[in-house]
Amino acid sequence: MRFGVHCRLWTTGWNSSHLDLIDRARTLGFSVFEISLLNLAAVDPAAIRRRAEAAGIDLIGTMGLPKDKGLATPDRAVREQTVAFLKAAVGATREMGARLFGGMMYAVPGRFSGQGPTEDEIRWIVHGLSEVAIFAQGHGVTLAVEPVNRFESYLLNTAAQAQAVVDRIGQPNVGLLLDTFHMNIEDRGIAATIRRHAKSLKHLHLNESDRGMLGGGNIDWRGLFAALKEIGYGGVGSLETFGASSPELPAITSIWRELFPSPDELAREGLAFLTSLAG
Repeated sequence: MRFGVHCRLWTTGWNSSHLDLIDRARTLGFSVFEISLLNLAAVDPAAIRRRAEAAGIDLIGTMGLPKDKGLATPDRAVREQTVAFLKAAVGATREMGARLFGGMMYAVPGRFSGQGPTEDEIRWIVHGLSEVAIFAQGHGVTLAVEPVNRFESYLLNTAAQAQAVVDRIGQPNVGLLLDTFHMNIEDRGIAATIRRHAKSLKHLHLNESDRGMLGGGNIDWRGLFAALKEIGYGGVGSLETFGASSPELPAITSIWRELFPSPDELAREGLAFLTSLAG
């Protein structure tokens, strides 16, 4: 198992002025760096790849959908535009040298309908992601679908809901991205959830129950790592919390206060904590 860190620890939006974060992540000891592809127009895959290769660090691309996109909508034109956008994100992922694209790629964070997901909405998600998955296969990219908690989306909250979508897509390059923060809210037993979905697990986000410093909250880290060792997980576990503020962040994540002293401190201490558990 290798450990990574998400760019959102330092910035809520990625552009070329943030290339130094790749070097910072490597200096802090991480072997993988996650980049948000939400603002795809600001992403320069070639520059990212050069910087990552020079630093000796691997990359992962992740995102939730921007506000003008969506798959769970009766508007066919919007669904088609979203599929095209996701294909472009897959292309950018491969161009920057990464082979995994994950996240809340099926929905806009913080958008709600006022009811649970309908069968039509799930069918539209499956149809759209199936097309993206076939495209990704041709580029050697794996998709990792991330369920998120009920306060950020109404569509896929539990690992089982996301697994059902993955099963309906039925492509070998599609699996799950599971996040301890979301599982702590929605799934009964993080270790048990990991065991149940071992065959589909492509990527992990490792966060404390309050998205703060690891080890001081409610996550059963020892139980989690015991389960990961039991299933022989050989993927990446990334720190993905929010250390930079933006006008949109509180509405999406309900974060209204500072969660840790500094991004670098969380990264440094978090990696030391995870490494001690993995050893």
